[in-house]
Amino acid sequence: SCSVDVSDLLQLVGAWGSECVVTGSCCLSDSSCAEMSASDCAEINGLYSGDDTTCASTNCPGAGDECATAMVAHLGQNSYETETATPSNPEPDDSMCEGTWMMWDNSQDIWFEWVAEFSGDVNFSTCDSSSFDTSMAVYASSCDNQVACNGDADSGNNCQSYHSEVDLGITKGETYYIR
Repeated sequence: SCSVDVSDLLQLVGAWGSECVVTGSCCLSDSSCAEMSASDCAEINGLYSGDDTTCASTNCPGAGDECATAMVAHLGQNSYETETATPSNPEPDDSMCEGTWMMWDNSQDIWFEWVAEFSGDVNFSTCDSSSFDTSMAVYASSCDNQVACNGDADSGNNCQSYHSEVDLGITKGETYYIR
């Protein structure tokens, strides 16, 4: 209400003498995330992302490095980094996408997990004009059931050269892993 009233004063009196603890997201050694104070995060050798940050908006280094620690994907853009990633085994089967120059060659990879929110067609894409050469494999229900892949999609739509794109028919409620 832009003015101090009795309820504001009672709230202040109720908190009088208690410690104010500011929290933020803390990336843990297993690539998971927890919200805690900066001092608690430092105490467990975590990586503090800053005051008032949340795990929902933080991608911890190493998150998604293996299928078992796949990051949750949401409709729309999903950020990721590959600098801390390591290659996963086995490599994708590029015979499913011959002629698209997948050339995985023991590349560092990141995994996302997405539970389909609808049935129909979906487009998985790494289109980002400021990004780099990518390849993509998509798995259904498990990390070893590859259903699609792409090395280089047709350029256009202000995408970077050599981006990847997969169009796939999906089933609501099924889990898909995007690598």
